[in-house]
Amino acid sequence: MCSRPFLALFLIVFGLNLLFGLAVPIWVTGILALVAGILTAMEYYRLRVEKK
Repeated sequence: MCSRPFLALFLIVFGLNLLFGLAVPIWVTGILALVAGILTAMEYYRLRVEKK
């Protein structure tokens, strides 16, 4: 799993929301930030989730 697409999506949504005042609910940006943070931490500590 790569966290970069989630991080990029979060930054794009967050930036557009700041620049243009989009009506994106705060929970959407919160979930994107949470997923990106968890995946980044998993990559840093080299944790993997494998299918059985």
